[in-house]
Amino acid sequence: MSLEFKEVDLTYLESIADGDKEIIEELINIFIDQIPEFTEGLRNGLEQKDWRALAGIAHKAKSSVVSMGMNNLGNVDLKNLELIAKSFRIDELTSTDSLNEKEEEELRVLRYNLDSYPDEKIEWVEQNKDIEVMKTIIQRFELKCNIACNELRSLLEK
Repeated sequence: MSLEFKEVDLTYLESIADGDKEIIEELINIFIDQIPEFTEGLRNGLEQKDWRALAGIAHKAKSSVVSMGMNNLGNVDLKNLELIAKSFRIDELTSTDSLNEKEEEELRVLRYNLDSYPDEKIEWVEQNKDIEVMKTIIQRFELKCNIACNELRSLLEK
């Protein structure tokens, strides 16, 4: 089933499905169906500055694109988007005069999560914590996923 594609590499998918074409097709269809939801969620999260939602969608989308062999998009771009959103959420929480117990716990978990990354990654996030950087990553996500979905649809039509 493996063909040469620009964005997609089905090697991982084929290995976890043990070559079962029905399972592969089902997972491809799920991926194709998820992309509009991810795209809209990322756009809305950025537009509304809902950093928690944006980070969550970036995290969820990351595993989907990686399963289709789009490792750089998932493990670099979407991970960076998730971390930038979490950093903005930390800023949002720390600028609040009084946090309730739930918000204090969220802040603690976010800081712990961000601090678990190497210093270079934390520094990169701080230097690139910018709405325009986030827009660029989301646009790249949309472009690459559009190409990937077209590639996958062409595979399903064969």
